Amino acid sequence: MINTLIMREKNYTVKFLILFLATFAGIFAIWYVLMREESVDWLSSQIVHQVSPYAITETEDGLIISNALMGYGFGLPKGFKTNGAKNISFFMEEAGVKKCKIKHFYLNANKASGLAAQETRLIIPLSRQKLVFELVNKGETNDCGKYLQEIKEILP
Repeated sequence: MINTLIMREKNYTVKFLILFLATFAGIFAIWYVLMREESVDWLSSQIVHQVSPYAITETEDGLIISNALMGYGFGLPKGFKTNGAKNISFFMEEAGVKKCKIKHFYLNANKASGLAAQETRLIIPLSRQKLVFELVNKGETNDCGKYLQEIKEILP
């Protein structure tokens, strides 16, 4: 009888340990999937009332976009629209078709060390950060590259 009682305790200890490890592995897997950059961007786009660091002001000349956290701002020509919260993008719309889409994001200097400015990418250093403006469709360089230059002239 005592042997049976001891065997049951060992079985429960092993079962408890397996259950604990499985729970920990499940929680870690969920955390890992949600913390990847792609998942964070997707989740951010799904949340309607997400606080954004950007303040967007519409004037008769176009949009003025200010990042309150980083302390910089820039203007966009008339006709540009925006979407996004954390990683904002700008585009023009013509007959319901998006064109001249420009992604904007910022990285710390360490992450941006391998990133180089190109014909379709503008990189501007600001304190310990680097501001990146990138034309999404590389084929629109001739038509839309001028907007990257306009942004460069306005930024500090």
